[in-house]
Amino acid sequence: MQNGVERLANILIKTNYHTHCSMCNHAEGLPSDYIQKAMELGMEEIGISCHGPLLPIWEGDRMSYQTFLNKYLPDIKNAKEKYHDKIKIYSGLELEYVYFEKYLYEALLEKVDYLILGQHIICDGYKIYDGRGMDPQYLELYCQNVVDGLDTGYFKILAHPDIFFYFAKCQMDENIEKLSRKIIEAAIKNNVYLELNVNGARRGKILNKNGETTWQYPYLDFWRLVSQYKDAKVVINADCHYLNYLYDDVTEEVIAFAKELKLNICDRVDFK
Repeated sequence: MQNGVERLANILIKTNYHTHCSMCNHAEGLPSDYIQKAMELGMEEIGISCHGPLLPIWEGDRMSYQTFLNKYLPDIKNAKEKYHDKIKIYSGLELEYVYFEKYLYEALLEKVDYLILGQHIICDGYKIYDGRGMDPQYLELYCQNVVDGLDTGYFKILAHPDIFFYFAKCQMDENIEKLSRKIIEAAIKNNVYLELNVNGARRGKILNKNGETTWQYPYLDFWRLVSQYKDAKVVINADCHYLNYLYDDVTEEVIAFAKELKLNICDRVDFK
């Protein structure tokens, strides 16, 4: 375990673009708290991207639109003005994709620097289901939801693109490989960064069908596929809901995992 001084001297990545706060009702701290923590760590860029206002299914577990306007945006704006010469700060939101909310995404993009696609639901027409614990029969629809979201051009980062392995408790097979490749190729086509999600690595490890140890996500077999695509852009993000998880030993485990697979890790996300 490194102490604080060693960590400041040896921090291996200088950015994080997936950062939550207490305004989503299941995290701690304000945006400004994470920005100050990032500066303490020696980071050069941070994006605050808490769960944005979207659907009634998430009521109480996501930020309300009023909180977004009256607290979230002002806190980030004030921090940008205060720390502009010390760290680059971006405003963002993590959202699910629902095809009938087109105007909401466009309105939100007028107020923040970027959107992250974090698909936790299954959208079947106008029916919305929580994706957690999904029946494997919904995998194809779920993955199509993700591809459709990427094709809109609204999103710059695809959060935990392999989380469906965790949701459906599935293993890689011929069909799931096909679905995985559709997601990877849609990200490449739309210039979207695939996220290696450090928070997933906190959920423990399992064995894949070959008896290899893998996190539930990041899921080894998925990222082996990604490694075959040299033009797939990958970003390592904390997806932190707690200040101490912005960067720690688990972060460094995920970095080592990425290097071992020779993934195309990007030091920065280009939001242009």
